[in-house]
Amino acid sequence: MNLRLDSLGVRVILYSSLWAVAAIALLGWLLIGLYRNDAERGFANLQEAQLFNLIGAISVGDDGTLQGSPNLGNTRFLEPQSGWYWRVVPVEKIEGAGLSSLSLGGTKLAGPPLAELPYDRQFSRHFIIKGPGGERIRVLESEIDLGDGRIARFQLAGSQTEFEASVRDFARQVGLMLSLFGLGVVVINGAILLFGLRPLDRARRALSAIRNGEATCLEGRFPSEIEPLVDEMNALIDNNKRIVERSRTQVGNLAHSLKTPLSVLTNEAAAKGGPSAKTVAEQARAMDFQIQHYLKRARIAAQRESIVFRTEVEPVAEKLVSVMRKLNPDKHMGFNMKAEAHVFMGEKEDLEEILGNLLENAGKWARRQITLTVADAAGGDGRRWLQFTVEDDGPGIAADKRETALKRGKRIDESVPGTGLGLAIVAETASAYGGSVELGESAAGGLRVEVILPAAAH
Repeated sequence: MNLRLDSLGVRVILYSSLWAVAAIALLGWLLIGLYRNDAERGFANLQEAQLFNLIGAISVGDDGTLQGSPNLGNTRFLEPQSGWYWRVVPVEKIEGAGLSSLSLGGTKLAGPPLAELPYDRQFSRHFIIKGPGGERIRVLESEIDLGDGRIARFQLAGSQTEFEASVRDFARQVGLMLSLFGLGVVVINGAILLFGLRPLDRARRALSAIRNGEATCLEGRFPSEIEPLVDEMNALIDNNKRIVERSRTQVGNLAHSLKTPLSVLTNEAAAKGGPSAKTVAEQARAMDFQIQHYLKRARIAAQRESIVFRTEVEPVAEKLVSVMRKLNPDKHMGFNMKAEAHVFMGEKEDLEEILGNLLENAGKWARRQITLTVADAAGGDGRRWLQFTVEDDGPGIAADKRETALKRGKRIDESVPGTGLGLAIVAETASAYGGSVELGESAAGGLRVEVILPAAAH
């Protein structure tokens, strides 16, 4: 399928992929947020449990000092600068300096003043500060009455840096997994959409086959969604063919109805003789030529608008070159086939008439050399074209007279027999096929005629 930026397939894939990416990004944001909230609750619950264990393990001895050997179930409280610490300091009616974990190493955990962060109703608060090792720690602090008005301040700290690192690791893992998942969704979604749109591509190829004369209708099975469209297109093609055939029949009937009166006029003029009879005969022949000419134009227009014909170029060109070699034995007739597209999108008779007129005209004027070249021509409309070039070494046509040479009945030189219709017929026939004719100067100094005609697909 030929995908352009403005194609239906690209639009559907782009919009569906954007929605999938947005949905996956939102899902990732929600998962990371839920994980962080759950991890924070777990962290807080762990600190509360450890703080309760710490409170239960500390008491006031007979000497009025704090005593106890807390076991909080985590060896990191024994490792220096581990990020996990506890400390108990006297506040009221308790002697001594207090107790702390081995990991703290006698360092204080200084929190914000109570005026800035007071205790809640349970006489506890939490805050984040920089620990002894430079890491961020989250401190849960509470003041507890150990009896008889003896109050101590309990502080339990956990590594906030490790907590945030775990959240970042989870976010990276989730981001990686969702990115791979999103990439897979986009690829699979695009593949599914392209596969789903294949019937439209088949319909396009079927229409191209009709355009190239390879088929007369849209053939094959199509999904139920586009089958009515295919049926309507086939009906439209069939109706168009009937209209064209009816028009061609009517034109043909008109031509045949005029043929007999023209023959009578011609015969009567030949029998009577004289200048007036000669004029009548000439005009009758001109009328017959015009009728045949417009019949041809109607036929070309009809086949261009409906089902085109296909003509192999090389056999036609070789046959005409062979005939011209026999008719002009004193001249060298060259033929070069450089085109990849060897099929003319038109009828054989029209190609024969175009090449025949060009070669005949060249044969009249050439001194020794005539060359026919067939090559591919560039077209900006996406269609394929053929370029037929006939060159000779004759006198050529002056640049200011080339346009006149393409007009019907206009002869540049009366010294050579002819009707002045050859190049005009070529130009009109090429134009009927959407092509063109250009006159120029050949490398040998003679006339160069380039004719552009449509090429059919292989």
